[in-house]
Amino acid sequence: MAHPRSTPITLEELESWLIDRVGEYVPDLEGAVDPHQELGEYGLDSVAVVAFTADVEDWLGIEVEPTAVWDHPTIAQLAKFLIEGREQASTA
Repeated sequence: MAHPRSTPITLEELESWLIDRVGEYVPDLEGAVDPHQELGEYGLDSVAVVAFTADVEDWLGIEVEPTAVWDHPTIAQLAKFLIEGREQASTA
């Protein structure tokens, strides 16, 4: 299990990290992951999404429901949602 990141993170850093994770779950992915393309178009199934969100939880130290991937279907949208959630969690 990864230790939660305790330092601030930029939107760009998070997008880059999410892109790397998508590449881990879609090994036959050809070319770069577009942060504005829906994740479902890359072939992430529900099992991969659950594992993917668990990675996000471990790295950011916040709870992330797997449905967040469907509610915020692109990396850009998901990253923005996660940054906002992390900021809210740190002020709670």
